[in-house]
Parts: sequence; structure tokens; C-alpha cells
Amino acid sequence: MIEDRRKDIRFPVMQNVGEPVLLNVLHNHKSYSLPGFILNLSAGGMKMLTLGDQASQLQEGIKFVLDLKLPASISQTIEGKIVRIQKGDKAKLHHSNDEWFLGLAFTKIKPQHAHQINRMAEDWSICETKLQMSLPDVCFKECSYWNLCEKSAKLKEKASKK
Repeated sequence: MIEDRRKDIRFPVMQNVGEPVLLNVLHNHKSYSLPGFILNLSAGGMKMLTLGDQASQLQEGIKFVLDLKLPASISQTIEGKIVRIQKGDKAKLHHSNDEWFLGLAFTKIKPQHAHQINRMAEDWSICETKLQMSLPDVCFKECSYWNLCEKSAKLKEKASKK
């Protein structure tokens, strides 16, 4: 069995799909800015989808700088390293080099931002549990994940309040 080495809860970042982020890396004395989309996030790292063949030149262990901007006033520069590089299934199917999934570990993040991300992950996790148990009143406006949430329970609540 594979052991999960993550210390922090990850949560999906669906709404950010429309807004790319730039992952800035320095590799072989060249600076790259890889555009991509955050797929999931935790206080300890994130999974990112990047398109284009630049990621094929990366290696695990390369350091990066990322300007992370999320709703709920999280906006900061984070440093880290690439811990996983995986070619996407579509790229494999079409024998191309233009879809990559990157696993990123944060090495420098402000404690207050890590705390805020952890709070969002906890609220998301509680919501998931409530939904699985079919409990009423799943959503609440004070939820720190509210601005990223696209769950049908939230959409129903928003419609009923109109």
C-alpha cells in the first residue's frame, strides 16, 4: 500500500480554471514562466495542470516561485520545489508533449496564509461529509471555501435565497 505523505488536507480549486497562474522556474540558467491551472491546493502544496512542451524539460527538485491569488484575500508569493511531473493521458494518447501535471511542494509560505488555506480545506472537508450524510443546511455564508465552491448544494441555497 502506498503511504500518503501529505500533512495537509487538499481541496479542489475549480473556479480558478478560468484564471491561469504562472509558475516561475529557473532551470539550466534559463528562466521559464509556465502558465497553468490549479487543480487542488493545500497549505503544503498543490497539483497544477500546464499545457505546452516546456514542462517536458523540467525535473523533480527544481525550485519555483508562484504568485498565488485566491478569493478570500489570499494573495502572496510562495516558493517551493517540483516533486512530481506526469505527462497527461491525452498527451500520451496523441503522442504529444503538451499536457503535464505537476506536483508542487511549498517550502516558503507565510504562516497566516497556510492557516487560511488549512481553514478552507477543513471547511471543504466538513461540507463533503455533510453532503455524504445527506444532512440539511450544508452551506453557510461564513464558509472560507465559499468563494471557490461550485457544489450543487451551494447553488440550490443561493437560488432559494433569491
